[in-house]
Amino acid sequence: MQHSPSIVAMLIVFSILLGIMWLGGRILAKWHPVYAGKRARAGYWLVTALAVVILIFSRWLRPLSGFPGEWFRYFIYAAYVWMVGLVFMLVVLLAGHVVRLLVRKLGQQSKPLQAEKMVPGGLTRREFLQGAITVVPAVPFAMSAYGVIGGDTQIVANRYTLSFGQLPLALDGFTIAQISDTHIGPFFGMDKLERVLDMVRQDEPQLLAITGDLVDDLDLLAPTIKQLTDFQAELPHGIFFCWGNHEYFRDISRIRKALYSSPITVLENSQQAVKDGLYLAGVDYPWGKNKAEQETKRQDYFAQSVSKIPADAFTVLLTHHPDFLDNAFMAGVPLSLAGHTHGGQVAIFGTSVLPVQYKYMKGMFRQNGSYGYVSAGAGHWLPLRIGCPAEVSFFKLKRGI
Repeated sequence: MQHSPSIVAMLIVFSILLGIMWLGGRILAKWHPVYAGKRARAGYWLVTALAVVILIFSRWLRPLSGFPGEWFRYFIYAAYVWMVGLVFMLVVLLAGHVVRLLVRKLGQQSKPLQAEKMVPGGLTRREFLQGAITVVPAVPFAMSAYGVIGGDTQIVANRYTLSFGQLPLALDGFTIAQISDTHIGPFFGMDKLERVLDMVRQDEPQLLAITGDLVDDLDLLAPTIKQLTDFQAELPHGIFFCWGNHEYFRDISRIRKALYSSPITVLENSQQAVKDGLYLAGVDYPWGKNKAEQETKRQDYFAQSVSKIPADAFTVLLTHHPDFLDNAFMAGVPLSLAGHTHGGQVAIFGTSVLPVQYKYMKGMFRQNGSYGYVSAGAGHWLPLRIGCPAEVSFFKLKRGI
């Protein structure tokens, strides 16, 4: 079964983008006279139109053989910097406009104006402030460039040591690596995959868990499987995988065939014994028309995934959707690894500003001695991260309280 964004949702997004572009042009022209001229307005719409064309081409009109080349990635970066910068610019200029109105109102209530003071350079204070105001719109675009380029290149390693009283002695020190949401495609090529696998390699884990949304560009499916297959030989217990929602967005049949033809273990509402009482369970993505249907599927998928696991086994659950953490906590599963949220990608003081929020958004959660972890993801389909870097995660299991 294939799932993809509806036409209505895409039209809504496109309408919002059109509104942002129109409003951005209007506000910029009113911010300072230098932006109201014909050349400035023509330049604004020319750059905006080029950015839109590049983004449309990169998403829907690219050749079947894949992207034209590595060089095209930099044009995509530039387009995203501009479009994201427009959103930031609206926020900054609207806030600045409110501040200017307040200052003007307060100034009218103050004492009569005296002769204007000079600042270094022979300018009056008003002339200096007018010049400073001119460059304010550049600030949000600098923020955008940092979030787009820096967010797409920075990857951190997060390491956790977790203690369990029920951990079999033979598993003391066993290390699991997790990568999630690579979205291999325009912003995550084979070179970046090798970089991530090198990070995994350095910590020498016993196995690698991949929690969904592996490939977005199916032209890269075959080299991805080859690279993971080669890497699998370096891991004592191999690679385990569970489905994400983007596998269904692309071509679940083709991806399923490729993975099942590889040595990677796919956990599709199933379980696999690893060693010395350690079992890995994995669940499918719980598609549903509403929250109630999705919850019913979660209960069914989770029950299938753990149905054949012995009661005294140590279980690690792999899931893409973090709502499965509720099922795992209720069942007393010691450790669950999830993804899907990307941590929100933009966070202030550690809190996501993403309009869509999840109960378990990012990081480590604990209930009644059980742990659940939601990865911020190693990649993304929108190259923008601020305060929420991409990550590779490691979990060392220790016996103890």
